[in-house]
Amino acid sequence: MKRVIVTASHHRMADGLKETLNFITGGLTEVVSLSAYVDNRPVEEEIDELMNGFADEDEVVVLTDLTSGSVNQKFFKYRNRPHTHIISGMNLPLAVTAAMEPQDDYISTERMAQIVEEARMEIKYINAIADDGDDEDE
Repeated sequence: MKRVIVTASHHRMADGLKETLNFITGGLTEVVSLSAYVDNRPVEEEIDELMNGFADEDEVVVLTDLTSGSVNQKFFKYRNRPHTHIISGMNLPLAVTAAMEPQDDYISTERMAQIVEEARMEIKYINAIADDGDDEDE
């Protein structure tokens, strides 16, 4: 069993997240990016080729950019593939946490839901945070 993180987006956001994730984690987990609509190849064809390349026992964590976007929608048919998690609204905290999970067992559905919630909590509107008057770095 191995875990693979797939970052998938419209244009090149997925490539950037992959590079940043590898930088932060030191390449702990295999990361594959799928940047859709950068060539004339149909996105569904790219996704099918990618997903068919994984072994049955591989855990695949797919992180997409937009829930209602075409990239996420084309991954939808793989939602029942064993050991596969598809999550939209990807962000760096989500990717880092998934990549840093222990590699000796699959991530449970419950744990993945917790990872998603933790990543959601990392989204903050900084302007709304009370200013304590101290501009010094802590």
